[in-house]
Amino acid sequence: MSPGLAIEASGARASVAVFDPRGAVLATRARLAELEHAKVLLGLASEAMVEARVEPRDLAGVAVDVGPGSFTALRVALATAHGLVQPFGSPVVGVTAFAALVDGVSEPRRLLVPLVPAGRALLYAGFHRSDARGARSILRGPAVGDLKAIGSAVDEALGLCPRGYAPLFLGPGAARERAALEARWPGSTGEGPEVLAAAGPDVAAVARLGAALLAPAPLPAAVAASRPLYVRAPQALERLPAERASWAGLDLTPFTEADLDDVLVVEQAVFTDPWPRTFFLDEIGHDRSLAVVVRERGILAGYLLAWRLDGEMHLGNLAVTPAFQRRGIGRYLLEWLIAQAKAGGQERITLEVRASNFAAQELYRRFGFRAVALRRGYYQDTGEDALVMMRDGVADPAPTGP
Repeated sequence: MSPGLAIEASGARASVAVFDPRGAVLATRARLAELEHAKVLLGLASEAMVEARVEPRDLAGVAVDVGPGSFTALRVALATAHGLVQPFGSPVVGVTAFAALVDGVSEPRRLLVPLVPAGRALLYAGFHRSDARGARSILRGPAVGDLKAIGSAVDEALGLCPRGYAPLFLGPGAARERAALEARWPGSTGEGPEVLAAAGPDVAAVARLGAALLAPAPLPAAVAASRPLYVRAPQALERLPAERASWAGLDLTPFTEADLDDVLVVEQAVFTDPWPRTFFLDEIGHDRSLAVVVRERGILAGYLLAWRLDGEMHLGNLAVTPAFQRRGIGRYLLEWLIAQAKAGGQERITLEVRASNFAAQELYRRFGFRAVALRRGYYQDTGEDALVMMRDGVADPAPTGP
């Protein structure tokens, strides 16, 4: 594999590195950029590539820290990466600031919680699990909030770990809140700056993780399609009045065999482990299944399949057609499912979701779901863990609109 380029610009500092196929840094440049990432990033990348004797056409791809962090800096970094390699068809892959902060940490049997400042009183928090050998894996999706909210998320995450696990906080947010974290969880911020990572994500970690992502050929679509990790909406969007999706034109109908051709196209586009046709056929014909599709002007927008159990509804599959994503279709289907559970007397709804599927977890949390268990190695395609999420008290009102 050819060399790659790493970009880390989630905070005030802009850093770039050229790395070899193993992730070892060949050349690096860094500069305090503050609000001038757009002015300095391309120059830093050019200098590093000159030192490493690499041209943009030679790059196997670019690995970018996708945050969380400064919204503007993240977008500038991604735009710079795409501009460098797009003419040559090379991929851009995303590495989260959380993953970069925990990279190289080998503390066994710990809940690793990288913290990134999200404002004066707010923090972004990631959650990784380190097993008895020190091997790390994503535990659940990120959280954002003040120390009280982050503490609640940490308590939930500890409940997913084996008994005896303790949190280890890292990153600039941990450095800022060290006294408060130590007061609640003594020994939770490590022994020194090597563990605390107070300076923020290291471009060398982005390079190591990026090399691993670029190694497969072809790249999985979920890896290649990098975008900023927005744990919360940008401030400009937060200030806008809430808008309700236009659902008047949606048509919700029972899922039948006639829908399968359209559904299978979406299934294979959305999931890395898509259900086969035979599985859908078996399930939509089962007397306990609850399966629907939603269309807009005849075009498939999404579908849902669940099972009625004794006192419980289990959500097995929910997908939204890529062209209809971010338009409230997932919320529309969840509202319908909660109404069906309430009408059928089911007191709770359960589901499994990939530990790394942050967007789905956030959607479910908005509807009152919480993580209650972890299924290790649940997904056969990658060996990834699954979070078991549950909403009880289904009679409670559900949110409406996106």
